[in-house]
Amino acid sequence: RLNIAMCLEDTWGGDITTAAIASMAHSTPQKYRFSSTDFNSYNSVCNADGSPQRDNGTFKASTEPGLGIQPRFDVLGDPVAVYKR
Repeated sequence: RLNIAMCLEDTWGGDITTAAIASMAHSTPQKYRFSSTDFNSYNSVCNADGSPQRDNGTFKASTEPGLGIQPRFDVLGDPVAVYKR
């Protein structure tokens, strides 16, 4: 083990990214968590319902299945690409 703390972030994002970051942060032992960022507080577009929200400087992962969010497909728009077998 390297015993190096992690900064749990993404290059940028919104509600879906923040849910993934919160989930990963909660599954990482606390002694290895340096920080994590709630990127959905950096913009005004909501692209999923149920995403973690900052409260007094902290945020937490949902207790719902998966990431605990419901994507807002009306906001996300049409897929950029679709892959089929």
